[in-house]
This record gives sequence, C-alpha cells and structure tokens, in this order.
Amino acid sequence: MKTLLSAFVLLFITACSTTYPAVTQYRIETKDFKNSSAAMSCKKSSLKVSQAFVRSSLMSKRMKYVVGDYQEGAFHQSEWAEDPNKAITDAIVKSLRDAKIFQTVTSYRSLSNAQYTLESSVAEFTQHFSKDEKSSFVKLDITFTLLESTTGKVLSSKRIRKQMPTKSADAQGGVTALNTLLQESLREMQKWIAKSCK
Repeated sequence: MKTLLSAFVLLFITACSTTYPAVTQYRIETKDFKNSSAAMSCKKSSLKVSQAFVRSSLMSKRMKYVVGDYQEGAFHQSEWAEDPNKAITDAIVKSLRDAKIFQTVTSYRSLSNAQYTLESSVAEFTQHFSKDEKSSFVKLDITFTLLESTTGKVLSSKRIRKQMPTKSADAQGGVTALNTLLQESLREMQKWIAKSCK
C-alpha cells in the first residue's frame, strides 16, 4: 500500500511540475516607406483609414494555417503579438503617413473628419502547407477601396493578390514571408491611391 501511495504521489508531483515551452509571439511589421512621388492634388487632402475587414480567423492572435486544399489547423506554440486586423490596419496608416501623399492621414480611432476614406478587405493572409507538411507558401489577398467621405461615392478600387514560398516550413518562415508580401502590397497601394486621389 505504501508503495502504491508513493508511486501516486511521485506521479502527481511529476505531472504538476511538467514545463511546457513558451509561446512565441510574432509581429506584423513593415519597414519605413519613402516619400511617394504623388500627384500634387492629394497633398492638400485628408484621408481616414477604416479598420480592415477580415475573416474571423484574422481577428484572433491564434496563428492558423492550411494543409493541402481543405484542412485547417493552428500553431500551438506560436501566435500573433496582436490581432492581424488591427496590425494590418496600423501598417496601412503608417505606410500612407510615410509616403506623404495626403496632408493628414488618420485612423478609424480618430474623431476627426476627412475628405477621403480608405477601406480595405483582407480575404487571405495565410500560410499554406503541402499535404506532407514539408514545404509551405503564403498567400495575401487584399482589396482597397477609396471613397469620397461626404457622399460615400466609390472613386476607385484595387485588388492585390500575391503568393510566395517560405524559406522554412514553420511559423517563423510564414511570418517572414507574409510581412514581405504585405510590404510589397502596401507599396502598390501607395502608387494606386496617388493616381486615384483627385
């Protein structure tokens, strides 16, 4: 009986003292953007950036991925440092401020009014694995819409779709590739919005 009790206590202590690896957090981060050679007609205008419309999976810190065509999973020891919808919206605001296309660029959290509103819809911001999970690539699919704030009239819309292989088939490889695609997409967005603002 003592032996059984000792074994139970040892098992209980061992179970309680098991340490699990820490969760690694990853950031959605873009580099600084240079000033854009934008049309002068935008320089005296103001723009408000609406919060990005995203799929429900991008409103959480959980990092989800796709295997093959239909299977979806989530990393257990990796997560986003903040919700992707907020991080992507902040990256859009930052890129437009850096480009100096408009006199002022405010986020959806601002109470100020602006002449133009920029909406964005993110359909895809995901890492995809092959069926054997030995290789992966990332996809980004984002649509931008520029509106006149007072009338709600759509002035122009642009959809950007990109994909690229990752350097490693893990969460870090996916994050690095997604940040690269986002950076490239925001550069395209700057050029498009500079031509669309009139």
